[in-house]
Amino acid sequence: AGDGVGADSQAFEVVDEGGELVRVRFHEFLQSYSEIISDQPADENDMDEEEETTERQIHPYREQAIQLAKRQLKSGSTYSPEEEDDENEEDESERSPFSSTICVNYRHLHSYDPDLAEAIEGEYVRFEPYLRRALKEFVLGIHPALDRANNNTGGGGMMKEGSVITSYFVAIYNCSTVLPVRALRTGTIGRFSAISGTVTRTSDVRPELLVGSFRCKKCGLVAPDIPQQYHLTRPPLCRNPRCQNRNPSEFHLEIGGSSTNRAQDDEENPNSGGGGGSEFVDWQRLRVQENADEIPPGSMPRTVDVIVRNEMVERAKAGDRVVLTGSLVVVPDGSALARAGEAARASAGGGNLRAGREAAT
Repeated sequence: AGDGVGADSQAFEVVDEGGELVRVRFHEFLQSYSEIISDQPADENDMDEEEETTERQIHPYREQAIQLAKRQLKSGSTYSPEEEDDENEEDESERSPFSSTICVNYRHLHSYDPDLAEAIEGEYVRFEPYLRRALKEFVLGIHPALDRANNNTGGGGMMKEGSVITSYFVAIYNCSTVLPVRALRTGTIGRFSAISGTVTRTSDVRPELLVGSFRCKKCGLVAPDIPQQYHLTRPPLCRNPRCQNRNPSEFHLEIGGSSTNRAQDDEENPNSGGGGGSEFVDWQRLRVQENADEIPPGSMPRTVDVIVRNEMVERAKAGDRVVLTGSLVVVPDGSALARAGEAARASAGGGNLRAGREAAT
């Protein structure tokens, strides 16, 4: 009987070896990438010919992680942080407006590890969750105080309840090729790509379930960290081998709550299996139209629906000419499929934004 239970439990563990390799190598890139910059005198007219410019080595992604961690600790603290130089800290925080997103230059990635860059470009949708996992490990390794604050269950901790960020995002920019909207084809589905266009419409900001935790109503066991595949995705089967609940309606979404409440709930129900609450992010839909100079003569302008997430919302308005990076994905529109004679709908996405377009107009 014990072997049978073990076999059933092992059936749920699926490891993407390629994704794990991408996670390790991307973490190494964030940790090790550096570049040399030259510091020239402020007044070039007074610079002597014999005077040499000073060069120094910087780690841009370590610096971003430090700024990101300081911003999180500062925004979530219950008291003013005691720093030796508050003014310098404020200046560093103002360099980046993000508190959970690190911007990665694609050219840096390609120069450091071409194989990794090609893998990410070819299967971005597959590897994007592993990039976020590597980023989280990198940030918590640079600033362990964030991990301690996240695990703090006391009421007098440094971070306010719910203020610790558990999800981190990678924003890759400076793609080698920027495509017009009209160039989006089936060959770009799932690949990392960039498009240019003009924003014509923006929607309201709404919450999106990123990772869900579901509790079985029959046995009370929690199935944590269920990634959402563009729609509400429930566990197909309860993890409890004695329960074997296969009814999707019998799983309750765990919205979340404080770590203290979760610990008390685990004590009352030892079979709950642990696991935290679900993770939500903001999202916004942008309607992007191809630029006027890219429309062939006699053709109508084409549009694409772009879904931006997290800290990328409310950063573009109608009339802005933008370059968007992400991935094209196909999402069936159930309401359109239910109505005879209407066209199917395709949408695109990846990382911090998703793009989609009408398959027929």
